[in-house]
Amino acid sequence: MGVKFHEKAIAVYGVAQIAEGNSAIKTTAQTTGTVTTTVGSPNLVGTNTAFSTELTPNAYIFDPTGAIIGQVKTVTTDTAAILYDDVPASATIQSAGVMAVATAVNNVAFSTGLGPKNALAVLNLNYSTELETEAFQYTGDELDRDETTVVKDKYAKFDFETFIPALGTIAGTDPTVYEIPMPDWFQAAGMAAVLSTGSGGYVKYTNGVASNAYMTIEVRRSSPDLASAYLQKSFVVIDGRGNVDLDDTMGTKGKLKWNFQGNLAAIADKTTIVPNFVDQKTTIAGSIKSTTITLSELTLYTDANEPAVVDTSNVCFDKLNAPNVSGFEYSRYLTGCGDGWSKGAVPTDVTITIIEDKAGATYNPDNQLENNHKLTLRYGSTTGYKVEKTFKKLQLAKVSNSKVANYSGQDLSFRNIGVTELKLS
Repeated sequence: MGVKFHEKAIAVYGVAQIAEGNSAIKTTAQTTGTVTTTVGSPNLVGTNTAFSTELTPNAYIFDPTGAIIGQVKTVTTDTAAILYDDVPASATIQSAGVMAVATAVNNVAFSTGLGPKNALAVLNLNYSTELETEAFQYTGDELDRDETTVVKDKYAKFDFETFIPALGTIAGTDPTVYEIPMPDWFQAAGMAAVLSTGSGGYVKYTNGVASNAYMTIEVRRSSPDLASAYLQKSFVVIDGRGNVDLDDTMGTKGKLKWNFQGNLAAIADKTTIVPNFVDQKTTIAGSIKSTTITLSELTLYTDANEPAVVDTSNVCFDKLNAPNVSGFEYSRYLTGCGDGWSKGAVPTDVTITIIEDKAGATYNPDNQLENNHKLTLRYGSTTGYKVEKTFKKLQLAKVSNSKVANYSGQDLSFRNIGVTELKLS
């Protein structure tokens, strides 16, 4: 019967789009444009090109034989761009991680697409192509069963999990947004990326400023029974948007649960991409693996004033669940002008389980149902591997008796009506 695709052999790749409807994958040569590189230089020069609409940061460019020319770092003008790695000075100088080919290209046609470093290390990936049809059966002979089926709509939906990333070490003193962990995915979920560099630098994903970014996403099915040179079945999704849930339990690694959807652009056989997870800044540091918690704070607003964060734990946290931390929902629309997903802001929920504190404790949730709260969780102590989650305005909606091991616990259910931030530092 031949080799079949394995259920577990599914990979996901993604990169930001320049705009809605402008896929980062363009497998045919770009109009009449050509590109040139110089050995030992990261510069990419285009002729008759429109790089501002043809190239997006972190996407790959390829020559007509399908060899990688480079990975785009920044676009300077319509005819000039910078690649992430210098083209080596000679064919014998090919260091690990270098994405460019060992020899220069001169005035060659090019195409764009995804490559090894666009791979995302995911857990529990589920993928579905959604095809909606409409059938017509015509009146005719009483025994005639002929009918015509037309396609009404087609799109893709998928969900997966990742570990909460660490900032890691960012190369250079002036990194771009696209050099921080998973910026495409957070921004396509509606959360803006705020980047602070230099001493004490950090990246903060926040819904205090809404992002309207889109993604091109490629889902690939393969089989471990096949050699790496064999083809993978590729599903390309453009205009991808989604949301993310936060799931935290003491003693385990914190997880992000992503739900994405997008327009199904193409299904094709493609040469195998071997993912490069080594250089991804999504590895969890030791201080976070053990879920060492240096702060777990649940504080009250004073009138309308947001409380400051202090380095004193005041609540004994066990687990937290926060669906849709970005606070945006995407609804499918299909019109004569186009199709996609509209975005709207919605209140979300946060549930935290705590050990019930002693009598006379500073914080007593039973008496705080009408007050606004601020919740902060902070992990890790090593620079580059600190994670801070902040829910800036929560309204306590329900208190239920619970337990943590043999201790009395409480399940606190909040409505999340303020800004949510995930800070990596």
